Amino acid sequence: MGKHKKDVTVVSIGVGTMPAKKLKEMKKKAEMAMGGMANGKKHMYLANGGSVTDNLPNLGLKALAKTEKGKTAVRKMGFDV
Repeated sequence: MGKHKKDVTVVSIGVGTMPAKKLKEMKKKAEMAMGGMANGKKHMYLANGGSVTDNLPNLGLKALAKTEKGKTAVRKMGFDV
């Protein structure tokens, strides 16, 4: 289908409904649960599972953080390991 001189651009907006209960579930934020103590700090975990991501940006820092001396250096750079 090619564009002809008499063609015009049309924008279509769809409107629908959904049950109010489902909308509440969608707006619900992730709940936190007590996870206990680790390294002398209280930890919170997502109550519904969730996932953990590594905050170290590259393989070099990950390798450095494997030793105790390296962890100290990485913490001084501002990363939480």
